[in-house]
Amino acid sequence: MKKYTFLPLFAMALLLSTTLWAADKNEILNASDDAVLIAVVSAPGDTEQDIFLKGLACKRLAVIGTEKAIPALEGMLSHPKLGHYARYALESMPFDSVDAALLKAAKSLQGAPQVGVINTLGARKCVSAVPTIKEILAQAKCPALKQACYAALGYIATEDAASTLLAAAKAEPDAEYMVRKALADALLDCAESFETAGNSKRAIEIYDAVVVPCFPVYAQKAGAYHGLLARRTEAAEILVSKLFSEKCCCFSGGLKTIREYADEDGEAITTAVLNVLDKLTPERKALVLRALADRTDDASRKLVFPVAIRLCEAEELCVQLAAISAVGKLGDLQPLEALEAIEFSTSREAPEERKQCLEAFVAAFVAIQSPEIDAFFVKNFAELPINETDVACCYFKILELRRVAAAGPDLVKVANQPGVNGQVRDAALRALSEIVTLDNLDLLVRALDGEQDDAKVAWILRAACTRMPREDCAAAVVKMFNAATDIEEKGKMLTLLKQIGGKTALACVEAACWNDATVDIATQTLGAWNTPDDMEAVAVACLKVAKESKEERYRIRGIRSYIRVPRQFDMPKEKKFEMCRIGFDTAQRPQDKALVFEVFVRVVDVASAQAAMAYADDPQYREIVCETVVAIAKKFQGKSEELKAILKKVAEISENYEVKGQAEEIMERL
Repeated sequence: MKKYTFLPLFAMALLLSTTLWAADKNEILNASDDAVLIAVVSAPGDTEQDIFLKGLACKRLAVIGTEKAIPALEGMLSHPKLGHYARYALESMPFDSVDAALLKAAKSLQGAPQVGVINTLGARKCVSAVPTIKEILAQAKCPALKQACYAALGYIATEDAASTLLAAAKAEPDAEYMVRKALADALLDCAESFETAGNSKRAIEIYDAVVVPCFPVYAQKAGAYHGLLARRTEAAEILVSKLFSEKCCCFSGGLKTIREYADEDGEAITTAVLNVLDKLTPERKALVLRALADRTDDASRKLVFPVAIRLCEAEELCVQLAAISAVGKLGDLQPLEALEAIEFSTSREAPEERKQCLEAFVAAFVAIQSPEIDAFFVKNFAELPINETDVACCYFKILELRRVAAAGPDLVKVANQPGVNGQVRDAALRALSEIVTLDNLDLLVRALDGEQDDAKVAWILRAACTRMPREDCAAAVVKMFNAATDIEEKGKMLTLLKQIGGKTALACVEAACWNDATVDIATQTLGAWNTPDDMEAVAVACLKVAKESKEERYRIRGIRSYIRVPRQFDMPKEKKFEMCRIGFDTAQRPQDKALVFEVFVRVVDVASAQAAMAYADDPQYREIVCETVVAIAKKFQGKSEELKAILKKVAEISENYEVKGQAEEIMERL
C-alpha cells in the first residue's frame, strides 16, 4: 500500500518546496529593508537553491544595503561560489568601512577570492589600498594576482600607484604575456586619469613608458598616439620624428594623430608634416598624404590641396594613387582644378598600374561634392575620349555613380553610334539604366534599339526598374507603345514590357494579341513571358488565344505557350495536372497534345504517373503514356505498391519491348 502513496506525497512535498522558494524569491526582490536580505545571506546552507537566493539578496543589497550588511557580506568573500556576489554588493556601497573590510580580506585571502577582492578595490578606486596592493604585488607569484594588482593600481591612479607601475615597466619584463599586457593596460588607464586631471606632464611620462617592445603592439600604438595628443604645443615636432621612426607602432601612432588631432591645432600639425613629406619613403609618403586628406579643419584642407594636386603627377604609383584619393576628398575647394589634375592619372601605360589609377580616378570624381563637375561633363561630353575604351568606361561609370541625368541624350548617341566598341556601349547603357526616370524612360528605350541580346536587355531594364515602381515603369512604356506608329517600334515596346512584367505590362501585351498589326509579336512575347508572379494570368491569356484566335498559327502558338506554363514554372502538382487536362482537350494537333506528357515527366511522383495513365485509353497516345510512366519511375526513389501496379499495367499494354523490359526491371527495384 505504501508504494502506491509515495509518489503523491513526494509530489506534494515538491510543490510545497517550489511554492516556498517562489515566496522567498519575491520577498527578496521586493525587500525595502536590508534586514531581510542580511538574514538571507547569513543563513546556513549551500545548496543550489541557497546560492541562488543569496546571490539574489546580494544584488538587492547593492541597491539598498546599509553599513549593517557589511559584516555579513565580508563573511561571504572567501566562499568560492558566493564571493563574487558579495563583492558585487560591496563595490557600490558608499561607506569607508567597505574599504576596510576589503583590505582585511585582501591580506587574509588566497587564490581566486584574493584576486577578486583586489579587482573590487581597484574598481572602487580605493586610495588607501595602494600600500597593501604594492605589498601583495611584491610577493606575488601567480600571474592572475599580478594582473589584478596592476589593473587596480591603474584604476586608482595616485602618484604612488603611478610610480609603482612605472618602476614595473622599467624592470625586467615579466615572462608571462598576459602580465605584461595587464601592466600596459594599467599604465594607459593611469595616464588617462592624470591627463583628465590636468597633469599632462605626468601623463606624457606614463604614455611614453608604454612605447617599448615588451608590451603588445596595440598598447604601444595607443601610448604613442595619446602621448602625442597630450603634448599639444610640442606635438608637431614629436609627430615629425614619429613619421621617421623605425618602429611601425610609432609611425602608425603618428598617422592616427594626423587624422584625429584637434582642429584648432590642425594648421600647425599639417604645416610641420607637409614640410617633411617629400623626405619620406614613397610608401610612407603615400600613407601620410592619405592621413592628411582625412583632416576636416579648413586650414589643413587648404594646405594639403595644392600638394595633392602636384603629387597627382608623381612617378611612384602608391604616391599618385594617394594623391588622386586626396584630391577627391578635397576637390570641392576648386573642382575644375581638381578635375584637371585627376585626369592626368589616365596616362599610365603599364596595364595593372593603369587599371589601379583608373579605379582611383573614378572614386575621386565620385567623391567630389560639387555640381560644377556634373556641369563640366555635360558641357564637354563631346570631347571625352570615347575611343579609349577603358577611359570611356570610367567616365560613364562616373556619370552613373553621380547620377548625372542631363547626360542621358549624349549616352544614347554613344549607344547608337555605328561601330561603337561593345564595352563602351555596355557602359553607356549601364549608366543610362541608373540615371533615367519615368519621365525620360524613352532614352533607355532608344538606346536599346537594335540590341539583339535579350538577356542584356532584361538586365538593363531590370536595373532601371529596381529604382522605379514596376507598374509605373510599365505604364510609361505602355504610353510609348500607344504613341508609336511604326510596327517594329511597337514590337520593341512589347519586348520591354515582357522584361518589366506585372499587371499593366501583361494587359498591354494581351490586348495587342487581338490587333492584326501586332498579333504576331504579341503572341511571341506572351509565349516567352518569364515573370513567375504573372504566370497564372499569362496562362489564361494564352488559352484565350488558343481558343479564339482567327488564324491557326496563333491558336497553335497559344496552346503551346499555355502548356509551357505548367512545364516550366513552379506550382502545385494538382494545378499542373488540371492545366494539362485543359491543354490536351483544347489542342487540335497530336504533336501539341503530346506536350502535356513533358509536364508529367518533370513531376516525379506517383500522382504524376496516375495522371499520365488517364490518357492510356486513347490508342494514339498509349505508347507515349507508357514511356512517360517509365521515365517517372526511373527517377522515383523509395518503394511504392501503387507505382508497381501502374508499371504492371504498362508492361501489359505497351507494344514496345524496350519499354516493357524497363517497366519490369523497375518493378523489381521498387
